[in-house]
Amino acid sequence: GDESDDDDDDDDDDEGAFAPQRLLVASSAAIGGPATAAALAQANGWKSLTAPSLLVGNLGYAVATFAGLAYYAFFSRYLPN
Repeated sequence: GDESDDDDDDDDDDEGAFAPQRLLVASSAAIGGPATAAALAQANGWKSLTAPSLLVGNLGYAVATFAGLAYYAFFSRYLPN
């Protein structure tokens, strides 16, 4: 049988870390969070990028939460009321 299909799962490995599919999903995770990045990956048939998009989006939430708390703690201490 014909082994070709419309699935782009293998195409994202052709250009390494800077494949356009990976850059699009990473950008979506950074801007919109894990839900929008996973939706983008699923809608375009990039099934291999769904789990990484969820992980990167949630990691971004975790890092940004602590960065925001540190920012607030620093500036609330050193800026006048």
